[in-house]
Amino acid sequence: MSLVSGIVFIFQLLWLLLTMLYHSIVALVCFCVPNFLRPKKDVSNEIVLVTGGACGFGRLYALEFTKRGATVILWDINEDGAREVAKECNDLGGKAYTYKVNVSNSEEVYKVAADVKADVGDVTILVNNAGVVHGKKLLEAPDYLLHRTIDVNVKAAFWLYKAFAPSMLENNHGHIVTMASVGGFVGVWNLADYCASKFAICGLEEAMYYDMRLYEKRGVHTTIIHPFFMNTGMFAGVEVGHPSFLPMIEPEHAMKNCMDAILTNQRYVYLPGWLFRPFFILKPIIPADALTASNLFFKFDKQMDTYTGREKTD
Repeated sequence: MSLVSGIVFIFQLLWLLLTMLYHSIVALVCFCVPNFLRPKKDVSNEIVLVTGGACGFGRLYALEFTKRGATVILWDINEDGAREVAKECNDLGGKAYTYKVNVSNSEEVYKVAADVKADVGDVTILVNNAGVVHGKKLLEAPDYLLHRTIDVNVKAAFWLYKAFAPSMLENNHGHIVTMASVGGFVGVWNLADYCASKFAICGLEEAMYYDMRLYEKRGVHTTIIHPFFMNTGMFAGVEVGHPSFLPMIEPEHAMKNCMDAILTNQRYVYLPGWLFRPFFILKPIIPADALTASNLFFKFDKQMDTYTGREKTD
C-alpha cells in the first residue's frame, strides 16, 4: 500500500467512524423520546392492505386503521371471516374491501394485487401479517406442514414485496409492516420450523430495508414487529412459565405499541420491550448454558405441550 492510498484509507475510516457515531447519537436521542412526544403521521388518505385480516391481530389492524380514516383491504383465505371484519370496519364508518387470497401462491398474489389496484388504487401501507404455526416438533411433523410454514411465513413476503413495493418506490411514499416474532432472533423449543421462518423473514426485511434505501426513497418506511406469545388464538393453549413475570401479551396492548411505532415511522418494535430490546443486543455475549438455564426457568421446553391453537393439525 502506497503512502497516499494509506492516508486515503485512514481518512475514509475516520469518516466511517464519525458517520456511525452521528447516526448512533441520533438513534439514541430518538429512542429516549417517549412516543407521546413524537409527531404522528396522518393515515386518513392511505390505502392499507392487511394479510391474514380475517381474525386475530389482522382484525385489530383493520379496525385501528379504519378508526384513523384509512381505506382497508383485507386479504385472507377465510373469505367469510374477512367479510365479517370488513362489516365491522364499515359499521365504524370506514371503507373496507375483501379478497380471497392464498398468499403463498405467487401467481394468485400478483393477480389479486392487480385487481386491487384497478378496484381501489395503489396500496400505500402493507401489513404482512399472515402467518401459521402447526405446533408439532420438527422430527414429528409431516413434510407438508413444514412446507406450509415456509410458504406462508416466508415465501409470501417475497411475492408481497414484488407486488406492492414498486409503486411505493415510484411514488416515494409508503410503509411496509412485517409481523415477525421473538422467535425471529432466538430459537424456541418445539418451534423449530416457525423460528426458522421468522429468522428468515427478519433477514428478508432487513435486506429489503437496505435495498430500498439504495433507491434514495426516504418516503418509504419499514417497521418490523417482534412480539412474545400473543393471546390471539394463534398460540391458544400455550402455558408460559411464571406468567406473573412474563405473561402472554394481550393483543390490544400490543396493537397500541404497533400503531404508535407505525405512525411515528419507527423501525423496530419489541414486545415486551423492557425485556427483549436489551436481550436482542446482549444475546451474542450471553453463554449458551445461561440461555438454556433461563429457558428451563421459564419452562419454554414445556409450553407447546398444551398447544391447541387454530393451526393445530393432528
